[in-house]
Amino acid sequence: MKKHASILLALALTASVSTAAITPTTYAADSATSIVNGTAKPTSYPMVGNLSEGLVSFWDSKTTLFGYANTNGKTIIKAQYDEVKPFSEGLAAVQKESLWGFVDKTGKVVVKPKYQQVGQGFSEGLAAVKVSSGKWAYINKSGKVVFNAAYDEAHDFSDGMAAVWKKKGTSYVGGFIDAKGKEIVKPKYVMLNVFSEGLAPIMQNGKWGYIDKKGKVVIKPQFDGAAPFSEGMALFLQNGKYGYLNTKGKVIVKAQYTGGQAFSEGRAAVKVGGSISDRSGKWGYIGVTGKLVIPAQFSDEGAEIGSFKEGLAFAQRADGVKVLIDRFGKVRVDLKTNNVHVGEFDNGVALVNDMSEQGGYYFMKNPISSK
Repeated sequence: MKKHASILLALALTASVSTAAITPTTYAADSATSIVNGTAKPTSYPMVGNLSEGLVSFWDSKTTLFGYANTNGKTIIKAQYDEVKPFSEGLAAVQKESLWGFVDKTGKVVVKPKYQQVGQGFSEGLAAVKVSSGKWAYINKSGKVVFNAAYDEAHDFSDGMAAVWKKKGTSYVGGFIDAKGKEIVKPKYVMLNVFSEGLAPIMQNGKWGYIDKKGKVVIKPQFDGAAPFSEGMALFLQNGKYGYLNTKGKVIVKAQYTGGQAFSEGRAAVKVGGSISDRSGKWGYIGVTGKLVIPAQFSDEGAEIGSFKEGLAFAQRADGVKVLIDRFGKVRVDLKTNNVHVGEFDNGVALVNDMSEQGGYYFMKNPISSK
């Protein structure tokens, strides 16, 4: 969401049953090209975007245009667009001659470019588009307008609700509509975030709380910051420290950490030591009870601490070397360098960027996946 819309906070692998002890394999990598026994495949593009639904966007330096490739590095949609967004629900927003439309994974134009602006893409079957009148509408995947949204800004749907904004003087106030276009929460909040698990963070009189899908305040505004719920828990900020609460408003993990992220696969990264405004301190991971299940030992000075996806998270040791760890803290891939970044896994594959070489992008298979 846009900067006036929210204050996004900084921001199971099931154990096998066996009578014998299991020792997870640790892969070593001297360079990106040898990651996980040579399963990384090089691409030929100088710039590559995030992996989404099996495709990545790329930038062609010769044409200065964007296209899409698959995880074998093969061009699927040739470079022909001025700007592109990730795929979502099988379609991607693309811009040509200053207008936006949508293409499918074969490159077929499903909604021809005619909109001034779009959201991130399709979500829950709908996409927000800005029409020539300057106002917004929501279309379905065939390009048909489902309903108009007479707001100055409109965002993607999340948990059946979409945030909408109206200009008030020199600032904006936000509210929510449902999937039929009905205004459920009148725009009145100067800051808010998306709905997740039935609740949305809102700021009122300088403090953050949560509303339900009827617009009723169910967790009173009392926090200095609040994030959307994930796996039944939400990150909150209080007096310079982060903690976690549940959907009933009960604090499960008291505010004690100087950094935190959302829960993913039963784990949430937290920072111990330092302050919320610096990169000192060390990161570890807590479980749903709030106890550290992976000790605070990782640094974020050269790379953001990663969330768990498909059983793995990207992290950086105190000596600067990057690693992939499993949910129990075991190093599964030792990258043996501080010049590599590994993105989140998507359907068994992650995008690797070897920053020591120009255009050093590769694809890596998940070493613990059965796919």
